[in-house]
Amino acid sequence: MPQFASESSGHLRRYAVPEGLSPEERFEHWRMWYGSAVETPMRLEKSAHASPVLFTPSAISLAGPGFSLIEIWNAPALGSWAPNPDTRDIRVAYFRKAPTLTLALNGEPEPVSPGSVRFIDTSVGGSFDAPEGFHAVQINIDRSSLDVSETALGSLIRLPDLAKHPLVGTFVVPALLSWKRPGIDREASGTADILRSVMATLVGSLLDVPVEDEAQKPALSRAVKKYLDASYDNPDLDVAMVAERFNLSRRSLFYFFENEELHLGERIRALRTRKALELLLQADAQRITYAEIAASCGFSNVQSMRRAVKEFTGMNVREIHRSETGVRVALKQLRESLMP
Repeated sequence: MPQFASESSGHLRRYAVPEGLSPEERFEHWRMWYGSAVETPMRLEKSAHASPVLFTPSAISLAGPGFSLIEIWNAPALGSWAPNPDTRDIRVAYFRKAPTLTLALNGEPEPVSPGSVRFIDTSVGGSFDAPEGFHAVQINIDRSSLDVSETALGSLIRLPDLAKHPLVGTFVVPALLSWKRPGIDREASGTADILRSVMATLVGSLLDVPVEDEAQKPALSRAVKKYLDASYDNPDLDVAMVAERFNLSRRSLFYFFENEELHLGERIRALRTRKALELLLQADAQRITYAEIAASCGFSNVQSMRRAVKEFTGMNVREIHRSETGVRVALKQLRESLMP
């Protein structure tokens, strides 16, 4: 796993090439850092076809129990690594921007399109050619926690781009795009559970191996919550729609949320109520009709909004501005109950 030696905060580490260096010095600084920062030493050389545009490489990582997350903006370069049989990680990389990247993971070079998602095995040698650099995000998970054999890992490495696999869009990419939220370095243990769940669910699907519900639970719960956060204002959103979206039975969905403070249907209602309270508290709320607020929050009608507001605050809608302090306290509690 990466051992970032620069600015750090708990498990979170960052690296950037210092200012004031010449282009040659910048590349040498990056090359020296890069070659020593990763578990499997990488060798970097300048690409013969490097873009003339000045590129500023940088990296950020989060390391925790049995996992690491890495986001890297790589300089234009040729990179290679020797086989490292001691590597115990299973790695998935999401190449967000890779306009001219070529990877050689199985002996044969192949182009990688922007948005591609691939497994990478550094226990065998490989290389890349990135004349314009690339931007990638990577999950590394201790393989022993996933019970993935050498044969199974070989099968995963040989898979082509996984970007269109439904579980990648549902679980993997959201995990890779949302991990830099404030305070995540203080949540390393919980993050480890989610990432192992993400990887177990994906690997189980790709290898057609059953995955226990308990192993899927952290990843699925988080993915469903993110989906609800983005979709609560759809008046048609209900448990049946969520079950169809994630290809699960209603019973399975209720199981995944049985120990949550808010069950699935309650969470949808709470999200709508939170937004309604925020709108009702706005200074110009009087210019917005209750019907407009209800519709913009996903409530089927004004009466549904009134009942939800009464349930969560103990007040009628008309009392909101007369008891603003109490409403803000209730809103704060509602927001806390909706945290991922």
